[in-house]
Amino acid sequence: ISQMNSVKGGTVTWKPQPWRDADSGGGEPLSDSDSEEEDFPDDTTTPLGEYVTLGLKQLLDAQQLCDVTLVVEGKSFMCHRVLLAAVSPYFRAMFTSPLVESRLTEIRLEEVTPSVMEAVIQFVYTGEAGLSLDTAEDLFVAANRLQVMPLQNLCSRFLFEHLSVENCLGMYSLARSHHDQLLLRASLRLVAQHFPRVARQRDFLLLDAGTLGSLLESDRLGVESETEVYDAARRWAEHQPAVRYAHMPALLRHLRPGLLTSEESRRLSKELGPKASTEGMGGPLRPREGMLEKKIVCVDLKPREDEALRESDYTVDCFDPRTGKWEKLSALGSLLCPGCTAVGSRLFVAGGVLRTGQVSSSLHEYDVVLDRWISRPSMEQQRAMFGLLGSGDVLYALGGCNRMALLDTCETFDLRTQRWAPGPRLPLPLRSFACATLRGRLYLLGGATLEQNRAVVHAGVLIYHTVTKTWSRVAMDSGATCLAGGVAVRGGVCAVGGYMRDAAKFLDGNYTQLEPLDATGRVLFFREGRGSGADREVAAAPGGGGSDRAPSPVVFPGLPRRIAAGGVARWKRRIYVLGGENGSRFYDSVYCWKPGWRSWVQRREKLPGDTGGVSQFGCTTLKFPKKHILARLRSALEKQGREKRLSRKTDDAARDRQSRRANQEV
Repeated sequence: ISQMNSVKGGTVTWKPQPWRDADSGGGEPLSDSDSEEEDFPDDTTTPLGEYVTLGLKQLLDAQQLCDVTLVVEGKSFMCHRVLLAAVSPYFRAMFTSPLVESRLTEIRLEEVTPSVMEAVIQFVYTGEAGLSLDTAEDLFVAANRLQVMPLQNLCSRFLFEHLSVENCLGMYSLARSHHDQLLLRASLRLVAQHFPRVARQRDFLLLDAGTLGSLLESDRLGVESETEVYDAARRWAEHQPAVRYAHMPALLRHLRPGLLTSEESRRLSKELGPKASTEGMGGPLRPREGMLEKKIVCVDLKPREDEALRESDYTVDCFDPRTGKWEKLSALGSLLCPGCTAVGSRLFVAGGVLRTGQVSSSLHEYDVVLDRWISRPSMEQQRAMFGLLGSGDVLYALGGCNRMALLDTCETFDLRTQRWAPGPRLPLPLRSFACATLRGRLYLLGGATLEQNRAVVHAGVLIYHTVTKTWSRVAMDSGATCLAGGVAVRGGVCAVGGYMRDAAKFLDGNYTQLEPLDATGRVLFFREGRGSGADREVAAAPGGGGSDRAPSPVVFPGLPRRIAAGGVARWKRRIYVLGGENGSRFYDSVYCWKPGWRSWVQRREKLPGDTGGVSQFGCTTLKFPKKHILARLRSALEKQGREKRLSRKTDDAARDRQSRRANQEV
């Protein structure tokens, strides 16, 4: 007994101890049954919270110990103050304030129906709510007003899962008025993607001016012409012209005149008047989502062994999966294993190994309109085989290596201030890892780290939380690789291909490959943790299948061949793998796969040029303006340039006149 009890401050605290069998010391087991197992306690215990919930529900059903009555449209609901106050800040403030209302035993609630209030109370006492498309919206509004956040979150999730083109406008208005970010982002994405169709719905005509304005200013609208935005605003105004025409000047300020053709500008000038059509529209010179198209960009697909090539020959190549055609972009020079990432329509390339063998610290940004590279401030450290990721307005340069060592450092580049700053140090030195960004988290899968001057594969995943600014580390039982391609998909991130081991040895600032390697065709899917804090991985072996350690929303088949250091990018819902290597063999193939396909498909197209295959190049997906929009953007920029030059000439002439006048006076 002394082992089962402890004395604290004069009180005895009893703790249950593990059950001991008679064989462990002294005496026969006490048993009246034929099976001794029946006399042993099971390992399950009912949590205290379940007892509390069950007891409160029993008290409610029996109407016992109720100390407050909520009255809704004449119907009374007897409840317990302490539970309402514990769940809802609204009721807590009501019951704990010094005002007379806190002592009332009967409280009347407005703007809620009895059936909705009954559902709210049922949820408060049981944690359960019977949701349907007919009730979820009203419950969401009531939960928001009464500040029952768990119920509001439940309703929000339900409405999120039942979003459609038909109801997305109503959901957008609901989320905007109640500040629900999850529902707001999801509904806005759907409204914007299908804007031409949504704008013809009757619900569109019922929007208030503020909500319509927030839609018209969005970059996400899936329109190919700015006149579609104007036509939607005009249709909305003509529904109630006496009231809504007054809002048109404010709505027109969201139109983007630089994206209009000459014919479209003349039309608006005719309908609105010359002054309104030019001065009234103040939107930015920035294309909307429907005016863009995604393409896969590959940095340095030229063979480094060809000494006849000049730096200007190392063009950046661009693949359009829709047409199957390759295009050449402005040259950047030879770069092996650079960091490459896109933030919207902005492409960044950093670091990499130069043709001379030196490791670069430079950063360049690609101008998609003028087809030119712009030099940005360089990183503090030279890096290759590192991760370059974007999250929000920040670029992260993570780990990698140079001629001196493997790196555990990180640098961040602020896209607004154009400045580098020290970033979060990695938990260990790491290079050649697969990486991707998903929901404000940076995922670093596998890679190579250093043990006793020898590179070994890191059997784990590093996750950086950009909001909390903390690292977490998750071990992997198997499947870790280096020189794999990383890509984010729905529900997680993938590491495609790679090597299962690293045979490089570092000595005196150089590294050598000790033995040939054999690549893998596996696709490692690392599932994003949803609220539980537990991120888990699912490995797909060549030919399909996956582990049963964690269920996956998709099953990834293995690659048709073993590939490492290939270019991996996501285009729409498909994953593309371009080029790559396996030891001393190099590939120029293009494979793609999307959920629902049983295997990868090889495209007819190959990497451009007769190279025989390329690996360890930069690869990402970038949004380009469509050709008709690109022409307008260039024309608008040329016009702005002429106006600036004319303005400078005018200013210079004015200064010259003032100078001559001053000299004459002297």
